[in-house]
Amino acid sequence: MVAGIAGAGTFVVGRDALDANAIWRDAAGASGSSLAVSAISIAVDDLRSRRLGIPLAGLYGGPVRDRVRAYASSAGYEVDGDREVDPSETWRRDLPRLAAEGFTAIKLRVGRHPIRQELDAIERARADLPEGVELMADGNAAYDVPGAIAMGRGLERLGFAWFEEPSPQEGYAGYERIHAALDIALAGGEGIGERREARAALERDIFDIVQPDVSICGGVGEAQYIAELARLRCGGVIPHMWGGAVLLAATLQLLAVLPDPTRSLSTFAPLLEYDTTENPFRTELLAGPLEMRDGWFDIPAGPGLGVEVDEAQVRARAAETGSLTAAGIPVAGVSS
Repeated sequence: MVAGIAGAGTFVVGRDALDANAIWRDAAGASGSSLAVSAISIAVDDLRSRRLGIPLAGLYGGPVRDRVRAYASSAGYEVDGDREVDPSETWRRDLPRLAAEGFTAIKLRVGRHPIRQELDAIERARADLPEGVELMADGNAAYDVPGAIAMGRGLERLGFAWFEEPSPQEGYAGYERIHAALDIALAGGEGIGERREARAALERDIFDIVQPDVSICGGVGEAQYIAELARLRCGGVIPHMWGGAVLLAATLQLLAVLPDPTRSLSTFAPLLEYDTTENPFRTELLAGPLEMRDGWFDIPAGPGLGVEVDEAQVRARAAETGSLTAAGIPVAGVSS
């Protein structure tokens, strides 16, 4: 990742941010890293929209919403010393707590224990939830095809909204069989690195919900393009987001421009994934943190990403993790 950004960065220094298409093309050709290209794309979009005095969403047609509902993306399994905590304990503890914090949708990570054991634990935990809280499950590639189908059917019975990437993502082998066997919506695509991968997955009709990540797929513009490809096939789009405050802000700008998939209120309207793990890069990196209110996040309306980075925090974190400039990564150079 560091080498990729450094390589791509040589094509960015000293250039005008309004020359975004050429910068994106040159960075993509230089780095070979979708992560590096995505980071540069988001940074250049932030600069050029600030220069124009508009929110980043304004570069891509303008916002269609000013706030978005968040779903809690839970941490998964816990270890206490040498003992792995039984998920029946953690889910029954965590789900009501997340609902009390205002989340009206919660995603669990599943697949570490036998299917029957986890389904029983989920059913007990769900009984403690308020009415109306939606549940989703992320398989994190834990299952073979028969296991994915068995777990998916159990989740269907429990009323889960979707089942995410239950089997290995390399080539999404076997996903046609999983999708055909289940009624629950199948979600995936968080690791898609560019539009051709997205088109190939969509043409196979293996996802009901596509999950592009702006930090992986090439930035906000590419994620919007993937979303349009999905809409042509009547697919839903709910972006993947697992990272720091800048990624959170960029994902909110993407969510601002994503239309509802249909006119029906029962379809999967865009949601914000919000990881509930401890992450100082998410909670301490901004001068004014992005905060949830009653289960919703306002989408920043200021220029660019609509947030201001706390430079003192950046310097402190850089000192902890190693100097960016020492690694050959330019910290400035694109003109605003």
